[in-house]
Amino acid sequence: MNKGMFPKSSRVRHTKGQIDHVDAWLMSYADLITLLFMLFVIFISVSVSRQNHSPSVTMGEPEHPVGQHKSGTLELGTPFDEAYRILNGFVMSHHEDQSIALEKNKRGIALDISAIEFFDAGSAEIPLAQLPKLKALAKVLKAQMPEDATIEVEGHTDGDVTTRDGEIVSGWKLAALRSARIVELLQEAGIPMSSLRATSYAGARPLVPNQDAAGNRILENNQRNQRMVIRMESAS
Repeated sequence: MNKGMFPKSSRVRHTKGQIDHVDAWLMSYADLITLLFMLFVIFISVSVSRQNHSPSVTMGEPEHPVGQHKSGTLELGTPFDEAYRILNGFVMSHHEDQSIALEKNKRGIALDISAIEFFDAGSAEIPLAQLPKLKALAKVLKAQMPEDATIEVEGHTDGDVTTRDGEIVSGWKLAALRSARIVELLQEAGIPMSSLRATSYAGARPLVPNQDAAGNRILENNQRNQRMVIRMESAS
């Protein structure tokens, strides 16, 4: 048979060198796609990590008493930062951290004072041993009080109070007399009368229940609810 009768095949035959070149190009493209995918995964991981570990910024709410500051928060500055620092130092230096709780928020400062420690039982009289401390505290408040600030003194009881003589005293009256007594000390320290207010809440705003489920009085809670709150806040 004459080989010239059949045309030669038109199929292209690749040499070994050509095949290696094609495979190398495909491998480079696959490597590029893999690198881009890994970069995308790393970018997503870093973004999620930053969101989970970003510090929270609080505007001062909720309020935190002395020694109970919430960790991991960044509090924004307020006009009362210096006053808070000085008052905190006063409380600690007088070892009154168990009877005076100091709080700060964006509006001002509040001092929660135990009425059991600073007043005679069922009375608005201040024991002689405690009077110098309250007078010193009043002077610190005067020195650290911003010009546009006001001070409100709140009187709180556990309801109607029984005195040592067994007499029942109205909680409204006792809280009012005690808050008025603190206001007098603040005025004596030089704070203008126009910047002072005295308020009685009696037992209307207890911090903890005064009675258990059976209606029995809880002595520890009764004592905690008898307190004075001095609020120094900006008038604006």
